[in-house]
Amino acid sequence: MYRIPIRLLLVLSACLALATLATCNRPPGLATSPTGPDVCFAGVTYTFTAVANDPEGDSVAVRFDWGDSTMSDWSSWSPSGQAITATHAWQDTGTYEVSAWAKDRRHTSRVSAGLAVRVVIHRPPDTPARPFGPDAGVQFSSCSFVSGAFHPDSLPVAIRFAWGDGDTSDWSSLVASGKSVSRSHAWSVADTYAVTAQARDTGGALSQWSDPHTIVVRPDTLRWRYQTERKITTSPALGPDGTIYVGSYDSYLYAVRPECILRWRYKTGALIRFSPAVAADGTVYFGSDDGCLYAVHPDGSLKWSQDLGAPFVACSPVIGPDGTIYAGANDMVLRAFSPDGTPEWTHVLPWSLAGSPAIDVDGALYFGSYDTIFALNADGTIKWGCQVPGFPGTAAIGADGTVYVGSRDSGLYAIDSGGTARWRCPLTGETQNEPTIGVDGTIYIGSSAGILYAVDPNGTPWWSYSTGGAIASTPAVAADGTIFFGSDDGYVYALNNDGSLRWRYETENAVKSSPAIADDGVMYIGSTDFYLYALWSPSPLADSPWPKFRHDLRNTGRIGGGR
Repeated sequence: MYRIPIRLLLVLSACLALATLATCNRPPGLATSPTGPDVCFAGVTYTFTAVANDPEGDSVAVRFDWGDSTMSDWSSWSPSGQAITATHAWQDTGTYEVSAWAKDRRHTSRVSAGLAVRVVIHRPPDTPARPFGPDAGVQFSSCSFVSGAFHPDSLPVAIRFAWGDGDTSDWSSLVASGKSVSRSHAWSVADTYAVTAQARDTGGALSQWSDPHTIVVRPDTLRWRYQTERKITTSPALGPDGTIYVGSYDSYLYAVRPECILRWRYKTGALIRFSPAVAADGTVYFGSDDGCLYAVHPDGSLKWSQDLGAPFVACSPVIGPDGTIYAGANDMVLRAFSPDGTPEWTHVLPWSLAGSPAIDVDGALYFGSYDTIFALNADGTIKWGCQVPGFPGTAAIGADGTVYVGSRDSGLYAIDSGGTARWRCPLTGETQNEPTIGVDGTIYIGSSAGILYAVDPNGTPWWSYSTGGAIASTPAVAADGTIFFGSDDGYVYALNNDGSLRWRYETENAVKSSPAIADDGVMYIGSTDFYLYALWSPSPLADSPWPKFRHDLRNTGRIGGGR
């Protein structure tokens, strides 16, 4: 019997093992089709990925067929199951199928399933819609805005917002073409801002900025508001203890604590249109449309009242340096009363009293009647008269004794202490409102045309600011130069001393009241929406010749009546 040598058997066994091994080694397979963007821009390079798993765990390489008659080079050898990437850029538009092969060192796999890629010209997104959101906001409080943009190739887009204060939001996540995105923002400075939106597509192309949405951010200034039963046109007066006194069309005079606590209210026989004045001892003087002048103690009890014998009291009372109270009714008579209510004298006017008197350092009274500004001595005798056409209104007195007064003839007049007109500044609209004088001598006055004017001491207009309604409110000037006033458009305005808007606060109706700024920086003002408002201001009342309505916080109407 022939025996096969052992050496030959070993060789044959080895060959058989190698043949068996070669027969069992399988080609790698692709776990998925290539992954990557399904919409691409012509000429832009994109990255695609494929994963190949080898049954025996052998190293693999991958190449991609780009569907445009080109293929990538084989990748370097990588471990089985590891993602392998390649990049490509299509030069022509169209739809292409990206597929891939894998190989190990012995076999090549079959082609993978394809990924359809649409190649388009790189067009940017359309301009986003004008952001939708609130027209008014509050300082430090977030406001939400919504916008969206369509893409001409229906690509996903991201949206961002510019808030108008130098800040821009982060890009949103990509959303479908035309889908809206919402973002919120809080402004730290009260002002008017323009909010815009911009879109970006998957290729980084940017749209134009949208049309702006304007938002007025009012200050976080509302401390409180107190509701009366009818509208308020009077201007608050502050007592020595800080109590706020204000009259309402509901016929009550209200005494409200700075903490928004009602101390008392005093009932008269008719509505109260004109503002109260407070004496140094705390007595509150005010008139009513029942024709009476009232004096009320600080505790709300009646001190005295005087029936003026006329249908209504036609001005705010004025308190002289000796405590004398001056008031006029619609019967063309100006009256003087002692602090105990005793009549001292009367002065018959040629026409109805126009506005409230103002008192200078010598105790002389200045007031308008028909076409004349009159000056009376403290005893009621005539000092002089200066003709001012068109019904002059309530006067303010400068540091040098100059009398400033507006008139229905659309002019602001300056009259020296001797009764000679120095200049007339023409304005737009009737200007019977009481002027205010700043620290630097600038005169501020509002008009029926809804314009606040700043006029220099020589009669030259410096700037003007237009509101949306007539201005019956006398401005108040704060120590930092801010000018506060109300308008019939329902807003309380705060302007910088260059005439630019710092902020505006919206009430629910016309604001004819004039502001009073307390020493702690709280500003009080009434509105025809029935509310007395307490708003924060940046500083107390300015120490100027005539910083507010009726000169001072007590509404005395005289130089030297306090601040």
